[in-house]
Amino acid sequence: MNTPTYDQLKKEMTLALDTHVDILKDVSAIDTEHLEAIMFMMRSFGFMLDRAPKVLYEEDSEEMNFLMFQYYSLLSELKYNLALNYSYAKIQDRSLIEIVNTFPTTYEKEMKLWWEELTGLHVDDSKQTIQTQKFE
Repeated sequence: MNTPTYDQLKKEMTLALDTHVDILKDVSAIDTEHLEAIMFMMRSFGFMLDRAPKVLYEEDSEEMNFLMFQYYSLLSELKYNLALNYSYAKIQDRSLIEIVNTFPTTYEKEMKLWWEELTGLHVDDSKQTIQTQKFE
């Protein structure tokens, strides 16, 4: 697998930001029963997308790679947490899981491989932990 180009990752992050904006503009009412779940999801998006404008502006490919690795990892973790803790939650008859599944994940595997090659650490796909060699 080849690491995606800066422009490919830039397009992917732009799509993620656009998807987030669409969620914000399409919400006309929130059921108070689902408020905790929606707040959890929105805070997660805040952490996930916090550095995106700066990285897009600076056009630094190494920073973009790190941003996208972090984005994919946090998105995966968000999906897991929503399924585990808030599977019932909806915004306007759409489950939060369904909404989060609309975010792009085109280069997720490539960015995990990039991280593993950069750090020598293994990212386990089944859970958000990093495997390391036993300390001796």
